Amino acid sequence: MTYSGSNPYASENPYEGEKTTGNSVDFFGQLESLKDDLSDYNGLISHLQQLQISALNAVGVEELGNIKSQISNTTQNLRSAQSDEIKPKLEELFKSCEGDTDKQNQALNMRTQFQQAIKRFLEVDDAYNQSNLNKAVEQYQIVNPNSSYDEAVDFVNQVGDQQVFDEAIAMQNRKGEALGVLDEVKARHQEMLRTLQQTAELNQLLTDLQDLIFEQDEVFDTANENIYKAQDKLERADANVIKARDHAKKGRKWRWILFWVVVILICAIVGGVVGGVVGSRH
Repeated sequence: MTYSGSNPYASENPYEGEKTTGNSVDFFGQLESLKDDLSDYNGLISHLQQLQISALNAVGVEELGNIKSQISNTTQNLRSAQSDEIKPKLEELFKSCEGDTDKQNQALNMRTQFQQAIKRFLEVDDAYNQSNLNKAVEQYQIVNPNSSYDEAVDFVNQVGDQQVFDEAIAMQNRKGEALGVLDEVKARHQEMLRTLQQTAELNQLLTDLQDLIFEQDEVFDTANENIYKAQDKLERADANVIKARDHAKKGRKWRWILFWVVVILICAIVGGVVGGVVGSRH
């Protein structure tokens, strides 16, 4: 018998190897694309940080307004990148792992890098928010130097209270300067509100990322849950069988007790009747 050079145990499907290779190519292509997106994302965060520094050093409402516009555009680019590009690609990457441990580890590493970038974004925004508050407090205390830090903070947080500011203007008799300060305080307060809203969105994104799981993990968990349910039903059934058996034993026991009670009663009645008859004859 002669053998050809081919492997007699090889798969009969000629496309199986191509499919596996194709899936790997897709996975690593997605991985590289995600790496590029994360690099751009981190670059945008650095650019945003520089713009925020410029905003804090801005002199006057007009300059601050121009920088705020750039900050808004950069922030929008960051939000689009994280929601429309990185997160969907990361979700797709998780689906492409197909139970491969190495691929899963790389996907988890990309998720960690994304989470770290988001946390950096949060830290940058938090620092900017605090600096804006301090700057607004300083501006308010220019026109109302007798105010305490807490009073100034309260004013910034309730910047719409025109009466409070008007009183400060009247006390210092510096109306022109005070109005300019009020506009700047309002602008910085708006930035604070924007960053607070953004912080909430970023925290929600972190939560969503933490909930990402591999598809086979979900299947495995479902299978485990079904096993646990089946096992629980079996245990309940066993318990019911044991209870039924115990009831049957008790039932048989009481039937025998009742039987012997009846026998004893019959014997007693018969004995009484016989005794009565014998006594009457004597």
